Amino acid sequence: MKFTEIKDKSCPRTKATECSCASIKMLSEQAADVKAFVELQHSDKVKGTILLMQKPGTPTMIKGRIEGLDEGLHGFHIHEFGDMTDGCASMGGHYNPDGVEHGDLEEGHVGDLGNVTAGDDGVADFTIIAKRVDLMGDRSVVGRGMVIHKDEDDLGKGGDAESKKTGNAGDRLACGIIVLKE
Repeated sequence: MKFTEIKDKSCPRTKATECSCASIKMLSEQAADVKAFVELQHSDKVKGTILLMQKPGTPTMIKGRIEGLDEGLHGFHIHEFGDMTDGCASMGGHYNPDGVEHGDLEEGHVGDLGNVTAGDDGVADFTIIAKRVDLMGDRSVVGRGMVIHKDEDDLGKGGDAESKKTGNAGDRLACGIIVLKE
């Protein structure tokens, strides 16, 4: 019996059988401002819209509003895949092209965005300046997933193995795919 290796031919960002990443790769440092957005889904309670904006040569600004959260801090991350075939579970781990341990906005996975804070009304309004998140070029996060978690992200300082992987941020409350805004 002859063994035949079957290679995964799915898109590295979305896991779809047909990849549309070519348009993302065309975005370059000479491009005009790039804008993307996320509509959080897969929750009856938690909803939100996030806008990502980057001008050539500048960090990405992430502005958002998430409603339906418990009061307090909630881990917020860019995940590896823009795949929602199994809800938020199919988005893979945090986007980590450098293969480093979990951390915060300054050090750690590219997808580590720290925490957002919900008030007693369950609403988190936030602006994040993410120096390591790109909307253009080979490391663009367009097409990847974004997840809001149930618990506070310990930023890799929790003292256990899971802290160095996920920040112990808990269940995935809602998620969405980062898509280009025209």
